[in-house]
Amino acid sequence: MTAIRLVCLGAGAVAFALMALADYGQVLRAKRGAGALFPLGAALLALATALLAADAWRRYDRGPWALAWAAGAALMLGLLIYTLFFALPAGGSGAGTAEPGELRPLVDTGVFALCRHPGVLWLGGFYACLWGALGGWALGAAFALFTALDALYAAWQGRRIFPVSIAGYAGYCRTTPRFLPTRESLRRCAATWPRRR
Repeated sequence: MTAIRLVCLGAGAVAFALMALADYGQVLRAKRGAGALFPLGAALLALATALLAADAWRRYDRGPWALAWAAGAALMLGLLIYTLFFALPAGGSGAGTAEPGELRPLVDTGVFALCRHPGVLWLGGFYACLWGALGGWALGAAFALFTALDALYAAWQGRRIFPVSIAGYAGYCRTTPRFLPTRESLRRCAATWPRRR
């Protein structure tokens, strides 16, 4: 069983590589088909997570706070889905939602006023809460590994992908923190969420 857990953790790591390749191919190399790697990576990450969660469900007893942790995981997953698919114009998170060479409009309201990469917060929170709800070393490792890989992926996007694919990104970087919200960014987020259409 340990080997299966390690395979799931490895598959999750491969998932982030696929998502990065999607951005690289679509934005930096203008390859139209590269965007398909992003949903493939997301599906692989979801499958690895489901297998790890099912394994933990079978193997470990849940404590008295498991329901509260599970509610936190559901909330974080909902925020992640909202951020990736509904908080952006045309409902798309991939860096290549515009045509190759065309800049996408900047979104700096709502969750994107909170920080430049709110998905990292929600993904990390989801895995932390899932680990709290179900227990086990593998979900703890998934929390640490997948959050770190997501942060690296987002930092790479911020350095290489978004400056050439989002209009006004440099100015956004000067006013909005990368990962950890500040008092001012919390205020701006609250004032502009939900995003005005």
